[in-house]
Amino acid sequence: MESVNEFEKVVDYIYGVYLDSTTGFDKLREWFEKNQKDSLASLKRTQPELASIDYFDSVNMIYGKGDPNTPEAVELHRCTQKEYKDRNSKNGSNFQFLGNMALVSLYQYWEDFHRGQVATELGIKKDDLKAPIMGDLRLIRISIIHHAGIGLKDIETCELLKWYKERDLIFIDKTKFEDVIYHVKNMLKEFRGRAEIIVR
Repeated sequence: MESVNEFEKVVDYIYGVYLDSTTGFDKLREWFEKNQKDSLASLKRTQPELASIDYFDSVNMIYGKGDPNTPEAVELHRCTQKEYKDRNSKNGSNFQFLGNMALVSLYQYWEDFHRGQVATELGIKKDDLKAPIMGDLRLIRISIIHHAGIGLKDIETCELLKWYKERDLIFIDKTKFEDVIYHVKNMLKEFRGRAEIIVR
């Protein structure tokens, strides 16, 4: 089924980006912590009173466009070194944002385009093509997008992804996203089986 194959490419792409990025977050934190420790030796020689990780953690990192010494420069982002390390930690905001947005993207690609294509190949209407995993992703997506990542009551009706209750913080971590991909792949396998029956 060409439509199933096309959606599977999207699934593989999203999961690949997720895996590469989360590995990158880990490596960034390790690299940054090593740089802080390496910088301690130099600071001990020049300003021993400041030579501590706590001091480094309090220092701002600023991303900008233009010469920072001119009024035309625009500050694009500011965070402390501690905030940078924290957001790249395994339970940090980068992991949470990426997992949540990967789930949202996966659902949107399905709902806004691929669901209709698969339904057409199966000879049914889009609204008649249902799968428990996509219904669960829809419910989780609603809590992420429309309720600031806090579980709404409907999230408790998920059939496969029974992770959250009302008012829970939604955090799609590595284990959860792996489960999402597992269930989506099983869904695609089922669609291929249905297509074979139609062809016969």
